[in-house]
Amino acid sequence: MEELKNLYLIGFMGAGKSTVAPKLAERLDMGWIDVDDRIESDAGFSIPEIFDYYGEEKFRGLEREAIRNVSKGEARVVAVGGGAPMDDKNWERMKETGLIIYLETGPQEIFNRIGTDKSRPLLAGLDNGEKMEKIRELLRRRHPRYSEADLHVKCNGTDPQKIVEDIADKITERMTGGKD
Repeated sequence: MEELKNLYLIGFMGAGKSTVAPKLAERLDMGWIDVDDRIESDAGFSIPEIFDYYGEEKFRGLEREAIRNVSKGEARVVAVGGGAPMDDKNWERMKETGLIIYLETGPQEIFNRIGTDKSRPLLAGLDNGEKMEKIRELLRRRHPRYSEADLHVKCNGTDPQKIVEDIADKITERMTGGKD
């Protein structure tokens, strides 16, 4: 049987990574970490403040450093920001040090979950129509990379505990030699 590695939860903002991570960690008796929380802790600023004061490029550098540091520790569930997988270095590091799990969510579900959330820098200052278009555009760009994940879980309208059980079942099957 294969040894459990880091489990990187990826997907678009609002896909449920931060909600699923602690539940999955509990289910699998692992620790967990949210990369965005780690960035905020290390930087001493919130994600929106980092974007406002320093820009997206600085944020992506902090994100790359956080993922590098997290990947070196013990095996745990890692909630990764929606844009992090687009960075080739992040992607390679996650592939080398764990399983990547794509929480797949459609644009309307994402909009329903985060449309009024003012803490999302990439959607700041947009009206509802513009937010929906930005969500669609970013999903179109990110989906090909997200689709390269080791495991996929559809999350539209799905209870977080059901998502946890789906992931746990897929991991168990994979570790015992079954197929995805």
